[in-house]
Amino acid sequence: MGIAIRVYRQFFKHILQLSVLIIWSGNALAENNSVGGSIFISELSQEVTQSQVDKIKDDLQQAESNGASLFLLKINTPGGLLEPTRALIQAILDSPVPVVGFVAPAGARASSAGTYVLSACHIAAMSPATNVGSATPVILYGDVEADMRSKMVNDAAAQLRSLAQLRGRNADWLEQSVTSAENITASEALQLNVIDLVAVNTDELLAALHGREVDIQGGRVVLNTTSLKTYQAAPFENVSPLVLWTLLGVALVIMELMVTKFIAIFFAGGAFITGIAVWAGLPTTNGLPIILFTLSSLVLLFAIRARFSHLFVGTETVHGDSELNSEMIGARVTLVSGFEKGSPGIGQVMYRGSNWQARSATGVIARDKVVVISDVQSNTLWIEVE
Repeated sequence: MGIAIRVYRQFFKHILQLSVLIIWSGNALAENNSVGGSIFISELSQEVTQSQVDKIKDDLQQAESNGASLFLLKINTPGGLLEPTRALIQAILDSPVPVVGFVAPAGARASSAGTYVLSACHIAAMSPATNVGSATPVILYGDVEADMRSKMVNDAAAQLRSLAQLRGRNADWLEQSVTSAENITASEALQLNVIDLVAVNTDELLAALHGREVDIQGGRVVLNTTSLKTYQAAPFENVSPLVLWTLLGVALVIMELMVTKFIAIFFAGGAFITGIAVWAGLPTTNGLPIILFTLSSLVLLFAIRARFSHLFVGTETVHGDSELNSEMIGARVTLVSGFEKGSPGIGQVMYRGSNWQARSATGVIARDKVVVISDVQSNTLWIEVE
């Protein structure tokens, strides 16, 4: 039992080390890079989810704590969930670092929720061949009464109008993007004062930003982008938590195939469950994913392993597979019963005060014979005459 505990303890230690390495390595890389006097670049890609918003909020906090002069948010999204979008808008409005929303590269879009995020930014920019709009709230599940739908549309329109008024942009058109699902190109957005500028790439954008004034928490800030260095988030930071947890799960599956102890596979299941939960909206703060990963893995391990381990590790008996078994080999035992004509080769022996099931190639053994243990197979002792 002591050996088994040590094996499990070492295995859990390696699992924890692997988890920390994959999930937190991005943060470690980021902490080793100073972004003071530079532009911090982050991304809002694919659908707006809680995990994406948490990542961008973490980037905003890091940019602030390291003295970044500008925060560039590249946007390419078809939309997303309402509450995470509101949380991201609030984070942008509260940011002491100027936030530039940039719909890029060519072919990207800031549709639906992306329109709200772009409108909240201190500077709204787009690359050619991109589009913005179609900000009407979409109901994903169930039927909604007309009155409720009208309230949701009016609420969304009011929010976009207030953001446009705050940033000095075209509130009328942004309201129409909600009520009429209007959608326009980058050049049309610039002409209608929905955005502030059009730029082909980041370099052209930074050149156009130089000397512009923005309102930051009640004060005016003049942007100086001529001598700033661009800081791109570390590789792991641009990978969604779902991908990170999936990578961990795959690594654990590979570990199971290599070790074949029927343990790592359950931690792989825990990693996949955690990835899905984070993708579905589980907050990534306060260590909640790690807690879910640990609990789900242990539940899978102890609830399923005992029932199905034989399907994976088989039923073949391992001879002398522990220190205890090795100590038993060659030890003398006392015959208790069996090994007679009525039960040849089968009986019981006493070893250190306990009775054990025993078998022997010698069918009949006299009581006065000295016998020793020749092998251990599970809970059965094989004996032979000394």
